[in-house]
Amino acid sequence: MKKTIFIILLSFNSLFAQEDFFTKGNELYANQDYNNAIIYYDSILEMGIENWKIYYNLGNCHYKQNNIANAIWHYEKSLKHKKNKKTQYNLDLAKLKTVDKITILPQLFYEKWWHSIIELFNTKTWQITTLILIWLLLIYKSIDIYFYKLNKLILNTILLLSVLCCLISFSSYKKTMKKEGIIFSSSITVYSAPTEKSTNLFSIHEGLKVQKNDQIGEWINIKLENGNSGWIKENNYKSL
Repeated sequence: MKKTIFIILLSFNSLFAQEDFFTKGNELYANQDYNNAIIYYDSILEMGIENWKIYYNLGNCHYKQNNIANAIWHYEKSLKHKKNKKTQYNLDLAKLKTVDKITILPQLFYEKWWHSIIELFNTKTWQITTLILIWLLLIYKSIDIYFYKLNKLILNTILLLSVLCCLISFSSYKKTMKKEGIIFSSSITVYSAPTEKSTNLFSIHEGLKVQKNDQIGEWINIKLENGNSGWIKENNYKSL
C-alpha cells in the first residue's frame, strides 16, 4: 500500500515538474534565452515524458540558434508524435537552409492517393479505428444472426471499411518502423562499401534525412529520397 502511494505521489510530482519546466522553458524562449530554454525542455524528456509540443519547442529553439540539424531532428520527432501543420511548416523552412536539395522519386497517382490517406492520422488512431470497426462488425453480425435480419448493405459496408482500415493500419505501421535519421556532420562522403578504401559515390551534408537499411560494425547503409544509396559511418547520423 505504501509503495502504491509512493508511486502515485511520484507521478504527481513528475506531472507538476513537467508543467513547471514547460512553463519556465516557454518564458525563457519568449525572452530569447534559447540555451536555458533547451535545458528545461530537455529535462522534461529526461523524465521520460515525450509529446509533440516539447519536440516542437526544442526544434524552434535550435532553429533560432541556426542549429539546423538539431532543429530538423526535433521537428521530425514532433511529427512522429502528432501531424501538425505548424511543425511541418517550420520543418520545411529549416530544410531550406540545408545544402542538399533532394528530388524525391515521383510516385504513381495511386501511391500518392494511398500515402495521403495514411497521413491523415497516426498509426495508433488507425489501429483504434480498425478495432472499433471490427467490434462493430461482430456486434452487427451477432444481431443479424440471433435476433433479426439487418440491412446487408450496412453489414457489407462495415466489413469493407474494416478491411480497408486494417490495410491502412498495417501500411502506417510499416512506415513508422522504417529506420530513419538525420545527418549531423557538416559534410561526409558516401562510399560504395563499408570501408574508406571503396569508391566515393557522392557527398551529403548536415540536416539531410536518410533511411537506414543495414549496418555492419560502425558502418550503416543509407538510402536517400531520390533512390541513391551507400555507406557512411554511424557517428555521422542520429536516429529518429
